[in-house]
Amino acid sequence: MNCFVCDNKDENGKLSTVVKAFPEAWKGSVLDVGCRTKQLKTSLMHLPINYCGFDLFPPADVTGNLEKGMPFQDASFDVVVALDVLEHTDNIHKSVNELFRVAKKYVIINLPNTYEFKCRLKFLAGKNLSGKYGLPIDAPTDRHRWLFSFNEAFNFTHAMGNRQNFEVKKEGCLVGPNRGGFIGRVMTRQLPDLLAPWYLALLERKS
Repeated sequence: MNCFVCDNKDENGKLSTVVKAFPEAWKGSVLDVGCRTKQLKTSLMHLPINYCGFDLFPPADVTGNLEKGMPFQDASFDVVVALDVLEHTDNIHKSVNELFRVAKKYVIINLPNTYEFKCRLKFLAGKNLSGKYGLPIDAPTDRHRWLFSFNEAFNFTHAMGNRQNFEVKKEGCLVGPNRGGFIGRVMTRQLPDLLAPWYLALLERKS
């Protein structure tokens, strides 16, 4: 099990770490599912790729709903990326299968671990995990639909990939820079449900 340490605390640090974690993947065409403001494109600017961002709203290059199916043919992109996306969908099983359908070679998935100790402390204190959870009075435009642990994310990714003829080639815990020391990395690998904020995996289509 790898332990990938973010360069810094902001979103760009997280994205650049994902890019560096899987250098073998970034070739050809890349579909960024749930691209938001297309920050991943900036992290990939120095690499020989053709980028396409997909999301519900602009500035995505293509807009649509992952759960209703993406407007792309099978195996349209060399790499399909879904970072902090699947937990936002009601039908997570259909959504992940859609990622595998349009991927020619690689799928990269990042999922949050809501069993991580900071989340547990918030529950213990009677606090909401974030604005993506809870029961607001006004209907939110976006929210997380799922609560799951690191090991559940691990098992789900392996099983769903295998069903779609993909296998996990590299995976691990994604952590912030404050946990990047030797002891922090060792402890996180030993207790991922408690200490890993995210599960990160690279899957490759089986030959």
